[in-house]
Amino acid sequence: MATGPLAMVDARPTLVLGNGGRRAAQVAAGLTIGGATALAAFFAVGEPWGTLNDSLSIGLACATVPIAADLARRHPESRLLGLGLASDLIGVATTTTFTSLLISRQMTFEDSLQPILIGQALIGTWLILAGVAARSDPASRPASMLAITGGAGLIATAAGIATDGMTSPVAAVGFVAALVGTTGAYVMLGRDRSRRHRRA
Repeated sequence: MATGPLAMVDARPTLVLGNGGRRAAQVAAGLTIGGATALAAFFAVGEPWGTLNDSLSIGLACATVPIAADLARRHPESRLLGLGLASDLIGVATTTTFTSLLISRQMTFEDSLQPILIGQALIGTWLILAGVAARSDPASRPASMLAITGGAGLIATAAGIATDGMTSPVAAVGFVAALVGTTGAYVMLGRDRSRRHRRA
């Protein structure tokens, strides 16, 4: 059935997006790098870099929605991509709501942290599901592996911080995996590979 890889179901590469999805992926790649830079600056010198990182995280979360929606739209037979879209929507809503409350100082960092971590883990779940859906598609395999790595990194980061705090070794390893995996996946998703596929 459609719960498995799509390589034998649809001749199109699984992780190829339309124009809107590609633009969103390009934005997501830029925001990922920008957010990591702002976070590093925050730990080095403090505010306003922390607030900037929070703001960029809202933009990044929102940028994933057109990507997830485009993948699910282009492959309606895939239950994995459909479940991934649902996970992403819930994760984005959770992340943006509680991060906005943090920025506006209606919640403290401590009170907002747990729901934000849950939201990030749900976005990571979407990335893993998208990667698994394309795992047997040769044209999508590099992006698939990067998406799985990035999603697992987001979940590991959230789990590490939730259990052992900001200095968690698991969170540190997860952060690196998330940064490398998500940036790479978004860069690859942002490339126009449809013409090359049609010529092949």
